[in-house]
Amino acid sequence: MRQIGDPRKYLLLSLLPLSLFTLSARGPDAPQLTAVEPKSGATTPGSRVMVYGAGFSPDAIVYFGGLQVRETKFIGPSTLEVVTPYLRPGSYQLQLKTGEISVRSQVTFIAVPTPIDSQIDRAAALAEKGHIPAAIAILTDIAKTNSDYQVRAFAHYQIGQVYFAQGDWLRWSWALTFLDSDKSGPAVWTSWRYRLDSDQSTYLLNLNTQSDHDLVLADWTVKYDVTQNPEPRYYRSLLNARYGDLNKAKVDSDFILKLEPGNASYRSLSAYIAVLGGDKTMLESFRGETIKDARALDLLGEAAYLSGDSAGAQRWWTLAAKEYPLGAGLAYWAGRKHLAHGQQRVADALLNECITMAPNSKEAKEAKDLLAKSQEPTS
Repeated sequence: MRQIGDPRKYLLLSLLPLSLFTLSARGPDAPQLTAVEPKSGATTPGSRVMVYGAGFSPDAIVYFGGLQVRETKFIGPSTLEVVTPYLRPGSYQLQLKTGEISVRSQVTFIAVPTPIDSQIDRAAALAEKGHIPAAIAILTDIAKTNSDYQVRAFAHYQIGQVYFAQGDWLRWSWALTFLDSDKSGPAVWTSWRYRLDSDQSTYLLNLNTQSDHDLVLADWTVKYDVTQNPEPRYYRSLLNARYGDLNKAKVDSDFILKLEPGNASYRSLSAYIAVLGGDKTMLESFRGETIKDARALDLLGEAAYLSGDSAGAQRWWTLAAKEYPLGAGLAYWAGRKHLAHGQQRVADALLNECITMAPNSKEAKEAKDLLAKSQEPTS
């Protein structure tokens, strides 16, 4: 499954400011951000602004909402001159990275709309109304002609999100977000949203990648994210769990649960990891609970199935199908991947999830065939 949550929530995301989940570096000599001037600027092609603080080094890098700036000029230990990345309209908190030290601040910058943002908004509205070709046409034109290559990358990414929302997984995976990475720059290839989207499509749809490849990609996505958003760690935890490294999976799971202890997806992931390790206690704690989070329901069903509770799995997956029917297709692709890697137990749960959620679908038929072949005795 694609582990970024309900895609309707993320369709045509505006790259809104990312929450700050960890404390800044502390101590009298720790670098810090105190102000940005001016405090607002156009979303594109980038505004030249001054960033003030203390403890800056010549290698300092500034981020706006997790997006690396286009240029940085070191003026002195308390002053940097930077050019903002492409930012969708909104308010963004600034971050600073010096070596391995990441500093998060309460300093904010307001991105003011430009005409291209109206075009992107129009494409979003058309997509939400089901006018997919029209939305794709607008975004494709932007991706091919806009003078700002970061805007082009964003348009490519949004094209992928439109296809994802339609359940067109192949076209989703073909989104060319990193097509001109040399021109769009590090703001694009260090963004956790862009990277996570690419990581997940590679994991789900490329049967040739091995577990170490998928996990290296996940590691880099976590490493690049100066905001330490929990979603990249959620994905890495799930990958490690499915690929069999429960210790690493639990480290990330515990980390994100401390940040958001009430998040149903994160709690379900913890229960899933525990079941893979033979402990059903956390899974049992969900009995009688009403959950609307499709991602959580998927994982609870998989955990129940792996614990030997097929009836419980059916119940969870039936609820998941009501919340997000397209999840059946994602379970099918993930099941194929793990079956190809010889991880029969995980694959069985995923393929049965697909069959339960969409019994009359093409994916369900193929899932049944795959399960039947995998259970045939070998000579």
